[in-house]
Order: sequence, then structure tokens, then C-alpha cells
Amino acid sequence: MKHSTEKHTTGRHLLGAAVALALGWTGFATAASAADDYPTGPITMMVGYAAGGQTDLVARATAKVMSEQLGVPINVVNKPGAGGAVAARELQKAKPDGYTVLFQASTVINSAPFIMERVDFTPDDFEYAGMITAYQVGLATQKDAPFDTLAEFVAWAKENPGFSYGSLSPEARMYMEQIAKKEGLEANIVPLKGGGDMINVILGHQVVLALSGGIHKKYPDEMKMIAALTTFRHPSDPDVLTIDENGYELGMDSRTTLILPKGTPRPVLDNLATALKAAETDEDFKKIIAAANIPIMYFDANGAAKEMADSYANNKRIMESVGIIQK
Repeated sequence: MKHSTEKHTTGRHLLGAAVALALGWTGFATAASAADDYPTGPITMMVGYAAGGQTDLVARATAKVMSEQLGVPINVVNKPGAGGAVAARELQKAKPDGYTVLFQASTVINSAPFIMERVDFTPDDFEYAGMITAYQVGLATQKDAPFDTLAEFVAWAKENPGFSYGSLSPEARMYMEQIAKKEGLEANIVPLKGGGDMINVILGHQVVLALSGGIHKKYPDEMKMIAALTTFRHPSDPDVLTIDENGYELGMDSRTTLILPKGTPRPVLDNLATALKAAETDEDFKKIIAAANIPIMYFDANGAAKEMADSYANNKRIMESVGIIQK
């Protein structure tokens, strides 16, 4: 009798396992089908900066092209705060179905975690559907400022302690803190919410210097750059030295990146990457980007993931070398 009971129990377990397996496959098939049919409705594209800056400009131009390619509306929503970390946190809470994406500078993942408290993102915390433009990040000032180079600024700042510097991200603050530390400067850090704020405080002479992601190039008669903060000289300012060439080994590169929640299906990422690539040759997109002197440098999903991992490792090395984080 005991033997019969065991057989019945075993049979029930096997039946239950079969049902669970069938349900699992059904769920997998449903998810796969949903990914293949993607998208079927509107997509929300968050931007982690306020409206008016370079990232917002590129995001809206990109959203228009991608919307045309995908056949659904893409609604751009600004979620400024902490250099994009506020928006990135919100993205992590979203369903990994491709209907909530973040269009943001890669710095929110590859540098902010090293210099900002309570931000601990790593490249593995998200998925990537590509990159479309590179930032010509530099230190910008008024056209009539009494200095044209970083060396001249340092000399001026020593004679004018307590100057104001505009910072729109933890990375932006880090640059000035390191320069000030090395040169013995006294700087007042003015927090900004985005490129629009940066333009306003520079043109309004509320600060003498600020980090710009490249939006300053829209104002060639009113603003100038005194140092490139990238590892390369900018195509639009080939004669301006990089931060490394000025003797501060802090050059880091940043790109506009389409970021999605961890676990987003690969077919969704590839679909978005294909739509993003269309911006590379779209005439309206190119006109908008060219007007702001922004270089187009497209990466697909694989390329974006590799670039994020590589830049994260490089930036970590820099942060260790200046003592911001421990080795």
C-alpha cells in the first residue's frame, strides 16, 4: 500500500513538473513573441538633463528619426538630477520591455559612480541599444574672457581667488576640483541642471568657466573653449589643447547612449539599434547636429556595450590615479 502511495505521489510530481515546464515554455514563447512584435505602442524616452542642452537637443532629433523608423510615437521626458543618475534609477524600476528607455551621456555609468555618493552603477546593470554622437566636452567661457587657454586661466584664477565655476555633473565638478587642487586655486562651484543652465550662466556672466558638452558651439560669437576634456582634440576646435596636453591626465570620452533596463530582450535592442542607425544618414538629423558641431559616431548594441565597458575601465584607472577612489 505504501508502495502505491509513493507511485501516485511521484506521478503527481512528474505531472506538476510537466505542467510547470509547459507554462514556462509558454511564458518564454509569449515574451519572445512580444519582443518580435515590438514595438506596438508609444515609447517613453527619458533624458537625465533639463531641456535646452546638447543631450536634450540630440535626444529630440533622435526620437523623431526613430519614431519614423519604428512607426510609433517616442515621447521625450526630461528627468534632470545628479548628472542623469535620477533618471537611471527610475529606468532600473521600469519593465524590461523596451517601452521605457534612457537617452543619456555615458558618463552616468562610466564615471559618475566613481565620484558621486550613492551612485554605484556598473555597465552590467543595464542593456544598450547603441550610441549615436560623441560629446566635444570642454571648458567654456565668455568670448571676451581675459584668457584663451587653460594655462592663462590658471594664471588669471590665481590673481582672482573665489571665481565661480558652473558644474552640471559630478564629472564636471571633479575636473575643477583636480585643477584647483594642483594649482592652489579657490573656486566656488555653482551647480547646474543641464546645458541650458550652462549657457545662461556663461552668457549672464554668473560664472567665469563651465564644463560644456559641446552646446557652446551654437554661440561662436559669444563663447569659446579653452581646453578639450576628451582624449582627442575636437574637430571643431583643432587648435585647442586637450586636458592631458595641458598636464592634467584627466581626459575622458562620453557618448550619447540609448540605455535600457537589465533583461531587455535582444530582439528589442537590435530593433532599437537599427532605428537609431537611421539617424546616421537622416538629412534633417544631420542638419540639426551639424549646426551644433556635434560629431556623429554610431555604435550598434554590441559596440555600445563594449565601449561602455572599456570607458568604465579607463575612467576607473583615472579616478584611482588622482586618488578619488582606492585601488
